[in-house]
Amino acid sequence: MGALTPEKGLLCAGCPHRGAYLAAKESVRGKRGAVVCGNVGCAAVGFMYPGAATCLGGMDRLPARYRTEVPEGAPTCVHFVRDTDLRAAWASCGSSFSADALAREAASCVLGVLASSAAVVSQSALQELGEKLLAQGFGTVVIVDPLDQERSREMLGACLEQRGASAVIFASPCVLLQDGPDRLEPAEIDRYLCARCNRCQQATGCPAISFAEGVFAIDPARCAGCDLCVSACQSRVIYTPRLRMTPEERSALRYEAARR
Repeated sequence: MGALTPEKGLLCAGCPHRGAYLAAKESVRGKRGAVVCGNVGCAAVGFMYPGAATCLGGMDRLPARYRTEVPEGAPTCVHFVRDTDLRAAWASCGSSFSADALAREAASCVLGVLASSAAVVSQSALQELGEKLLAQGFGTVVIVDPLDQERSREMLGACLEQRGASAVIFASPCVLLQDGPDRLEPAEIDRYLCARCNRCQQATGCPAISFAEGVFAIDPARCAGCDLCVSACQSRVIYTPRLRMTPEERSALRYEAARR
């Protein structure tokens, strides 16, 4: 497999933040006045609105109405922030990510912490992050694997039903930390059974997926084995070597690769 190289305006193949944005997109579906805002979670790709992370073309194709400031008092809001930016704000005694500040953004506001840096690749570091958020006044704090879509949507949806500010820590290591000899094996699309519905590419915007010669295919040199496309495929024709693993076992593999 080839080395992963970040591209400006495009999240890497296997980036865990895609899972967080997809969970947010599904969780706010049907909620009138719902807002998704904040940081895309990756300094390498440059500025990009979080909701554009799963849009082909990213920020360049995002309608202007989505680039405005978040109005105070929205009914529902998911506000994304990188774990590094959150800790920097705390170190400078900033209050922009406090429970009180977030509560002013929406009647129900969830701080989505994109916990993917090298500083949070241990369970103890994640627990410490959660305890700090509780001490900051967040009523509920949960830790989920963003690539476990079912669990992420369940927990995020439950937090959005609560009034006030809560926090969801989307914990999975940056794919660049896993980019070594132990990088996970790629997934594969069955070219004969693929219905060519385009959902895998449309839902994830993954740069490892392409359409050529009438079929969709996954570039094995770029795929990082996040398996997000597997859960997006309604035809169940994307195969993964991790098919029989639980979400917890898949997550453990990613953390193991990131710590080596």
